[in-house]
Amino acid sequence: MSEPRCPELTPAEFNLMKVLWRLRRATVAEARAALAQKGEELAYTTVMTMFGRLATKGAVVVDREREPYVYKPAFRRESVLRERLKGFLADVFDGEASSIVLHLVDSEQLSLDELRAIESSIGTKKKERK
Repeated sequence: MSEPRCPELTPAEFNLMKVLWRLRRATVAEARAALAQKGEELAYTTVMTMFGRLATKGAVVVDREREPYVYKPAFRRESVLRERLKGFLADVFDGEASSIVLHLVDSEQLSLDELRAIESSIGTKKKERK
């Protein structure tokens, strides 16, 4: 049985999910404070509304046993990022993974450390496939 898919998220919801993945669980106030540290000042009620929408979509689990409510991600960060990357790859690069990698390398956006990490990952995958 395949893992359930994360629902479509707006950019604001995705930013809130990134905070939640980092904190692992949070109240509205904790999430709001974490967003503020990143320069995103949102009203308490805005964050509460966003959590409500995420709960309705099934993207977060709400612990209603205590107050204030505690929110946890319903999906692992890695699985959501993988899904979003697949969609981006299909939409922008027609599903050609090599195109995105070559574009990143050619655009000189990657640091030398990032290039080394990519090279190391490629070497590891080559060894695994032998």
